[in-house]
Amino acid sequence: MDFSLHEFPEVLFLFLSSKFGEDEQLALEDVFELHAYGLRWKVMCIENTEIHHRLVPFGRQNIIALKEAPKPVLDRDFKVLLQAQMDAGIGLVHCYDTNHLGSILPWMLKYPKVPVIVSEGPQVKKTIRHFFQSLFYSRIDALLVPSATLRRRIQQMRPALANKVRVVHPGLDFNIFNPDHFDFTILRKKWGIDPNIYVVGMIASPEYIKAQAAFIKAAASFLRNEELAARTKFVIVGIESKGNEELVDLITQFHLQDHIIFAPAEESIPKVLGSLDVYVLPSSKAMFGMQAIEALAMGTPIICAAGPDSSEWTGNSQSGLLMRSGDSFDLQRKLRMILE
Repeated sequence: MDFSLHEFPEVLFLFLSSKFGEDEQLALEDVFELHAYGLRWKVMCIENTEIHHRLVPFGRQNIIALKEAPKPVLDRDFKVLLQAQMDAGIGLVHCYDTNHLGSILPWMLKYPKVPVIVSEGPQVKKTIRHFFQSLFYSRIDALLVPSATLRRRIQQMRPALANKVRVVHPGLDFNIFNPDHFDFTILRKKWGIDPNIYVVGMIASPEYIKAQAAFIKAAASFLRNEELAARTKFVIVGIESKGNEELVDLITQFHLQDHIIFAPAEESIPKVLGSLDVYVLPSSKAMFGMQAIEALAMGTPIICAAGPDSSEWTGNSQSGLLMRSGDSFDLQRKLRMILE
């Protein structure tokens, strides 16, 4: 898979779910970077998803919008669409959703000269046991993972892919993630928080409601200390009260209405992360990834769930602290270590 820039093949990116979390946002940057260099690309995605909407300004002619996601295994309608793109000259396929490999890899056996790259987060689901699964997975030319820890884990669980796993550490544009470029008092004022108050925050994800619940329970335990309660606020960014009644009820149950703020999503993630005094990632089911690393770049300490990647980034408590995944008691204990 060695290409000079002038002969770089047309790339087909596959986004086959409606999710738009950290992984998807990071993956879109790959598309935008190719576009910036004037390289040829196409994207196959689900119609009217956030990914679809964000790609439209870059050229509708480059988008193959699907009415729905393909079946997990051997979707023959998807086969027709995929092979039409191959026959039209696609020279490289990059898949960001491992849930649909069963409807991608079998049809790619017909095109052995077209490299297939797969990006995978920390949740390795299954060991390959079935013969046909092993055959199809042999069609992967490179499996990209964000850490050496995850590479070792996949090599143990999927021996057939052991020599194909490549570590691509997340990178940052430090022109964007530069604390000197922001006035963080503006966002704190928008949240109604005094400049002298500590702000503990997390960025919400609808997929991980248990993580938000653990965050709220940790706040309840932490705020029992009146001195800490007087100088600390908790913020969940990217969430509204409407549609999140379970979390609202939890806040009401613990009488935290004056201490926990639901804040709308912000376009500038660096501004959000830099406005916090501590950034929390309480679930190991979420990719440790970019937002925690971005928080470190913005000078914000982190508390993150122990997982396959996290220890590589936090080190020996030099950059942040590890907590037990989803454990609200452990989270509040780590908060005290930082803020007391």
